[in-house]
Amino acid sequence: MITPMEFGKLADIQNINWTLPEDDSKNASHIHLAGETPSALFFGAPAWGSKHWLGKIYPKKTPTQEFLHYYSRNFTCIELNTTHYRIPDEKTTHEWLSKVPEHFLFCPKLPKDISHARNGLVDKITLEHWLDFLQRMKTNLGPCFIQLSEYFSYQDKMLLFKFLESWPSEFKLTLELRHPSWFQDGVILPALTDYLNRKNIGLVITDVAGRRDVLHSSLSTNWSLIRLIGNNLDPSDELRLSMWAERIKNWQSMGLPETYLFLHQPDDVMTIEFASKALEVFHKAGFSNLPHLQMQTQADLLSIL
Repeated sequence: MITPMEFGKLADIQNINWTLPEDDSKNASHIHLAGETPSALFFGAPAWGSKHWLGKIYPKKTPTQEFLHYYSRNFTCIELNTTHYRIPDEKTTHEWLSKVPEHFLFCPKLPKDISHARNGLVDKITLEHWLDFLQRMKTNLGPCFIQLSEYFSYQDKMLLFKFLESWPSEFKLTLELRHPSWFQDGVILPALTDYLNRKNIGLVITDVAGRRDVLHSSLSTNWSLIRLIGNNLDPSDELRLSMWAERIKNWQSMGLPETYLFLHQPDDVMTIEFASKALEVFHKAGFSNLPHLQMQTQADLLSIL
């Protein structure tokens, strides 16, 4: 099975066209205007467990069980990939919630036993366990997302629609498609976005070097979830941040209330540097209410030695 970081990964990125596709013409009609509520931009990473962040946003000698505490004081959300492999039990869920502020949002990935198993989309027992977990997350739950296999094609649409029909409306669901048959000229198939709009189900946008065919510009509801896969701070990473800042600003001008931007770097080694650059780029683009990375200074390090 292809892991998240292997999907679309290239050894040589020098000839990649990083241009974003033209905006989907349906986007404005798919945004349900939220009155005077200001648009919110949430920044996150795909994990909090990286020891590479010690001495960066984690004090040097922070024990691993306290990583989430510091992570949630620097980022406003997380792409919760660990749930793809195991549904957290009640004790684990309680421990997570005890370490984060009330405004922090978990955006969990559905278990692979649902998204990738042969009969996963019709497995009611696993889905019931998953929904119990979502219920326990309470107000710290953001949109969750289902990442379908790159072999799951348009021909399988009825299986997907049956699953979506059973999804309870109280939980925000976002759909990540990977097979080329779902895409057409930089957008998701229009009939699908119309259907998702009626169901209030969102779409994941994945921007990765080796699969420019799955990069799309379609919104289907009131939130957008973007997975931006960087390349060890190659100059193209900053270029792409700038393009996304302009695109998200345009969506906000249409009235899009929520955008979730998840920043990836290989093995999470340079994620903090990538996030720092992202905040700089978005600040220059005119965004306000951005999170602040609490970098460990030399004085901070000396105080914990």
